Amino acid sequence: GFPISKCCFPIFKAKTGKAKRVRTIFTSEQLARLEKEFARQQYMVGTERCLLASSLHLTEEQVKVWFQNRRIKWRKQSLEQQQAKLAKMGLATPQR
Repeated sequence: GFPISKCCFPIFKAKTGKAKRVRTIFTSEQLARLEKEFARQQYMVGTERCLLASSLHLTEEQVKVWFQNRRIKWRKQSLEQQQAKLAKMGLATPQR
């Protein structure tokens, strides 16, 4: 694998004293590969996640969180599509 030093992921002290990590900026190549893997399977665990993280020069935690966030986005998009279909049929329910 590719060892990733902590210096690549700076941590800043927040006013409350808690450490706050800066937001990860993914490259277009990393995003393309992550999206490709997500299209194949929505859950990435264990050895697969480790290998993907290594090949993208990311930490497993970054890959895990990306997949969590992508699943939320996917569910939201699916719900919006279902609501649009219902609206076309005149069966739309009011949005919250």
